[in-house]
Formats: sequence, structure tokens, C-alpha cells
Amino acid sequence: MHIIDYIILISYFLGVVVLAGFFGKSQKSLKDFLMGGGTIPWWAAAFAGIATVTSAISYIGAVGLGFSSDFSFLQYRLAMPIAIAVICIIIIPFFFNLKLYSIYEYLEKRFNLTVRLLGSGLFILFKSCFLAIGIYAPAIIISVLSGVDIIWVVLLTGVLTTAYTLIGGMKAVIWTDVPQLIIMLGGIFVIIAVAVSGIDGGFDEVIDVAHEYGKFNFFNFSTSFTDTYTVLGGIIGGAFLIISQFGTDQAEMQRFLTVNSLRKANYAFIASVLVATLIGFLIFFEGAVLFAFYHQRNQVDIESNQVFIRFVIEELPTGFRGFLIAALFAAAMSTISSVLNSLTTVFVSDFYTRFKQREASVKLARTVTLIIGIFSTVLACLGGLLGNILEAATTIINFFGGALVGVFLLGMLSRKAGPKGALTGFVVGFALVLYVASFTDISYMWYSAFGGITTYLVGFVVSTLLGERLNEGQLKLVYRIKRSVRLTRCDELGSGGAGHT
Repeated sequence: MHIIDYIILISYFLGVVVLAGFFGKSQKSLKDFLMGGGTIPWWAAAFAGIATVTSAISYIGAVGLGFSSDFSFLQYRLAMPIAIAVICIIIIPFFFNLKLYSIYEYLEKRFNLTVRLLGSGLFILFKSCFLAIGIYAPAIIISVLSGVDIIWVVLLTGVLTTAYTLIGGMKAVIWTDVPQLIIMLGGIFVIIAVAVSGIDGGFDEVIDVAHEYGKFNFFNFSTSFTDTYTVLGGIIGGAFLIISQFGTDQAEMQRFLTVNSLRKANYAFIASVLVATLIGFLIFFEGAVLFAFYHQRNQVDIESNQVFIRFVIEELPTGFRGFLIAALFAAAMSTISSVLNSLTTVFVSDFYTRFKQREASVKLARTVTLIIGIFSTVLACLGGLLGNILEAATTIINFFGGALVGVFLLGMLSRKAGPKGALTGFVVGFALVLYVASFTDISYMWYSAFGGITTYLVGFVVSTLLGERLNEGQLKLVYRIKRSVRLTRCDELGSGGAGHT
């Protein structure tokens, strides 16, 4: 890289550290550290939500899929109307009005401590694996560009992000996510612009080549469970995937709970999911553009994880390369910091505070952040064992997320479900996914649907057979249309406070 590229990159890192240090001064309480004091603007929470899901995994993996395949991966976005309705009408109101640090606290209030610990434990395992991929993703390209061994790049990324997260807490996470998302989007447009300018025939040629090779193919109406991406799998499996990604995932939901009203929490969520969808299509289009670029050079046999890297190394002019690497780090660090903060929140709330019967200190929360950051960074060193990193990350979400969606919806929708049924359903649902993943060829896009539906049905049936009865407090945690409308109206009148239990 040229000295100008290094200056740009160093300036980015300094900016992130300074911003984190600024917010570090305001971490007076655990609420400040974990929830931003409940005073975050809804648009900033939305930006943070977008930045969390639009990671370096997408930056590299989605470009690779768009280059080597078509748009069919994105069929799961057809489930957005279903997911938005479920999350806005049912899930967010419960979490917001209960004023929880950890959303898994709901599972104890609705069922029992065992179900809560199982849910939060599964989340910690799930996100630690996902975090490892998020740390590994940018290291692929940085290692190639700098000549530094990928392990050292992984360590640098993990340690630096852990440092600014434990210094500045949730405010640092959100307010660094905002400029990081802007830099990230700028990087996508830079790649597209440079690639199109290098294609004889320009944008029209991109469209022609993409159509000729089926890059814009989207719909696959196959009813086979073994076809990886289908409309049916997209709608059914995608509904559970999106709900697990946004509605029952602490890393995402925590962003939406940092605002001061339920209405704003819904605004932040809807903006996040819609804009993230547009960005997803844009990144896949970026892959199609790069296919057209390399098609003219008879070089379309590039491995999917390497196409982005190769273009940055060989085609970007001085200055742009440093900007793109900064964008890549921005994509990675926004996700890493958000997940780190959520993992700390879940551990502190569901384990330390729950068993110690007293609120943790900011110092303890920072120590937990450091330990989790180190663990995930070490785990990221095994990232070379993965295939396409976007597919690997999506597989992890589907593998772990379905049972969590099922048990939350069981609690929120069923007036018959009790703790024994919920626990049985949770275990059976996750065991089914484990079996399907290990011993069948069923597409991973179905994992979350199988896990979620099985958890709900088994939980409902077992609870009914056992005749489990809910107490008055548990019944209040089941969705009712009239109650939901009343809560929403009260919130719009300003009753939604920012305190926590």
C-alpha cells in the first residue's frame, strides 16, 4: 500500500479511539454502559442495527456469492412483512415495556430460571461463534494487502475492537457505528464506480453480461428441501431467520431498546431491516459488476472469498485502497463491538446479577467484555476452516436461532404453555436441528424454521398433556390484542420510561 493509504487507515483508527474515549467518560452506571442511558435517538439506533447485520462477512461473502452465483440467496427477504409484523406487534412491546437489560430475562418471568439460562447460554455460544467469523472476515484481505500473517491481523482486529467497546460501552458502540456505516456504504459505491469505469461498454455492458449469465436470477419455485435457496424456503425459513436475527437476538434487540419510547423502537427496527435489505441487494449487485469486469478479462474462475480482495489489490488507485480497507474495518468493527456489548449484557444480567442478587459494576462489565473479546479472537484464528463466510455465518444463525424464536413465541402467544413444556420443546427443537444438520441434505435455510416450529408445537402439546397452569403474573406476559393496543397508546402519550428492573 502507498503511504497515503496508510494515512487514511491510521486516521480512521484514531477517529474510532477518540470517539470511544469521549463516551468512556459518561459511563457512570451499568445502565449507561449497557443501554446507553436509554437516550439514544431512534435513527442512531437504526444505523447501529444496520451496521451490526451489514458486517465484513457481508462485505466479502455477499460480493463473492453475487460474483459466483445469483440473487437467489436473498429470497429469504420475501419474509420481511411477516417478520416485521411479528416483531413490531408482539416481540418489541414485551421487551420494551418490561424494561429488561437482557431479553432472556423474559423467559424466566414467563417460564422459569432453567429456560432463561438455556436461552441465554445458547445465545452466548451462538454469538461467540458468529463473532469469530466477524473478526476473521476482514483479516483475509488485510493479510493479503499488508503481507502480515493472518493470525496477527485477527489479533489486531479483535483486540482493538474489544478495547474501544470496553472503554465506551453502548454509546461508543452506537455512535461509532453511525460513521462506520457511512464509510461502509461509501466503500461499496467506490468499488462499483471503479469497476464500471473499467468495463468496455460501461453500465449497459454490466446489465447485459449479468442477464446473459443469470446473475439477476432471484426466484426458485422448487419445493425440494434440499435446494439451498427457494421461494418456499425463503418465506418460511426466512421468517424464522429474520425474527431470530432481529427479534430474539440480544445484539440487535438491545439497539432498539436504547431509545425512549416504544414507537421509536419500532421505527428503529423497521428502518434497520428495510435499509439492510437494500444494502444486501446492493452488495450482491456489486458482485455482479465484478463478474462483468473479470468476464471481459476471461478471469471468472476466482474463488468467491477472494474476488473482493483481488479487485482491491489490483485495480483500486492510491487512496481508494486505504479508504476501502477502512470501510472493511468499519464493517467488521461495527459488528464486533455490537456483539461484544450484547454478550456482556447477557452474561452480566442472566448470570452474575441473577445469582449475586445485586447489580454489577461498570468495572465488572468491562472485565467481562475483555474476556469475551479475547476468547472470540482466539476462536477466530480457526476461521480458515470455513467455506464462503456469508453462508457459514447464515448457517450459524439458522442453526442456533430457531429454537430461541420458538420458545419466545411459545411464551408470548400461548396461554397453555408452561415451564416443563417450554423446556421440552426447546430441547427437542434444538436436537432436531442438530440431527437435520448432521445427517440430512436439507438446506440450512430450513434449520431455523424446523427448530422454531418444533419447539413451539412440542412445547404446546407437552404443556397441554401435563395440564400446566399459568399464574396471574405469567398470564400478563402472554400477548392479547386489547392489551397491546392499550400499551401502545400509553407509550405514545409518553408513559414509556427508560428505567430497568
